[in-house]
Order: sequence, then C-alpha cells, then structure tokens
Amino acid sequence: MSTTISHVSRTVARPLTRLAAALLVAGVCSGSLHAQQLLAPTATVASFSQGYLSAQLMQWGFSFASAVNPLLDTTGANSALGDQGKYFFLASSLSSDPVVRSVTVRTDQTLVFSPTTSIYWTTPGEAVNTEAGMRAELVDVFGDVSNLSVTLGGVPVALPVGYTSLDQFRQSSPLFPLNLAPGAILSDFGFATGSFPAVSLGITYALQGLTEGVHQLRFTSTNQSTGPYAGFPPSSYDITYNITAVPEASTWAMMSLGMLGMLGIAGTSLRRRRMQALDQRGDELRA
Repeated sequence: MSTTISHVSRTVARPLTRLAAALLVAGVCSGSLHAQQLLAPTATVASFSQGYLSAQLMQWGFSFASAVNPLLDTTGANSALGDQGKYFFLASSLSSDPVVRSVTVRTDQTLVFSPTTSIYWTTPGEAVNTEAGMRAELVDVFGDVSNLSVTLGGVPVALPVGYTSLDQFRQSSPLFPLNLAPGAILSDFGFATGSFPAVSLGITYALQGLTEGVHQLRFTSTNQSTGPYAGFPPSSYDITYNITAVPEASTWAMMSLGMLGMLGIAGTSLRRRRMQALDQRGDELRA
C-alpha cells in the first residue's frame, strides 16, 4: 500500500422595562442581515483563507481521542471543543447515519464546517511522496460529489453574489504537516503516528454572525470516489446542529451599562419630580 487514505468529514414602573427590552432587541439584532448568507469561498475568516481552515478543520478533528472526539459525538456533548475564538468548527461525522447535535456559539463567531472532505498523506518510503503526486491522487479519492445542501431553519442559505452552486465551495488546502498523536482517533484505527505531509480536498463553508437565539443548521453531502478508488462505497453525510447563539461578553457588558445609565437617568428624573411636588405642596401649606 503506497498511501494512507481516509474519507472523513469529514474531515448558540413598566414603560421603562418595555423601553429597555426594545433597546436590547435592537442592539442584539443589529447586523443580522447577513446571518443567512455563506461567505464567498475566497473570503478570509479571522485573516485565514478558507483553504487553510479546511486543513485546520481536518487536523482539529484528528487531534482528539475517540472517547471525546467531535466526529464521533452523536449528541453535541463534545461540540464546545470547536470553539476557536473568532471562529467555531462544527464537526461532520465518521458515520453515514444522520446526526443531531446541540451546541452554543457566540453571535460574533464565524461557523466553519465541511460536510465532506478527503485527505491524503504519505509516510516515508511510499511511492507517492510529492505534493503534485498527492494532489493528483486526491482528485480521485474525493471523486464526484452530489446531494449538497445547507439549510438554516429549514430554509436554504443564500449564496454570495457571483455563486450559483454549493459545488463552487470546494477548497483545496495548502500542503500542511498532519500531526497524528498517539492516543488520538486515527491511532485507534491502526494508522502510524507522527507528522506527515498532507493535502485535503473538500467542500467547506463559512457562515458568519448568527443572530441571538436558537437556530437549526443542517448540511448534507454524498461523494463517490473515482478512478482507481471507484471500488470504495459512496460516503453520505447528514448533519444537524441545534445552535444557541448568545452575545459576546462585551455586548452584554455594554447593554448592562446602557440599562444602568437609563435607570440612573430615570431615577434622577423621578427624584427631581418628587422634590418639585414636595416644594409645591409646601408652598400650598404655607399659603
């Protein structure tokens, strides 16, 4: 066997109260117009290309032991591991069975996810040991892709201007060192541990800025290897995330300060009116 191949995906008083509530809603919902539109495949996320992030998504998925690996998670218990700060990785699966997970993200985080990605890496002494050779093999490993869908709340997400198909969201990673640590998931399947040159090819999406609240994100895919790998069975994925999006801490802090300011102004106004009423009552009694 000249190469090690893996199909993986693959690799959320009353007038004053009502006013405060209205301001909170307005503050939380600002910037929500782009919430249901995918970023263009050429757009950067936290200054990184999506091709680079597709490789990092694979490395991330391979870095955990099977017991806590997000790729094997069937409930979302381990989904918090996807928090990368400015962006959040949503794992696909290693099984063709539909998966439903629950996760909490921040409203300022870009969601990065791939329904299907194939990776090709080589170990010392193998016949295919150049970047060009690995990329050529990877085209057949990934093969033909179909059944691509991304919905949010049951509605297909909007595509950016200039794009008409989810198939246009293919990402070819740069050459990167794939680090397979002892005890991580692939060691359970008998793969050698170490650091190996690798490339990946797949469908990768970036969805920016979900509004505060609960959202259901679902993505699907099917791919069939071609050429010398046509004998592999097709790989299908159906992943659903129930996402609770919450404001970032700074937003809550600003809203809290805003409410305190409003309460302070209201309190000052009420005290002024009360003093004016008392002064008026005193004048009446003296008269």
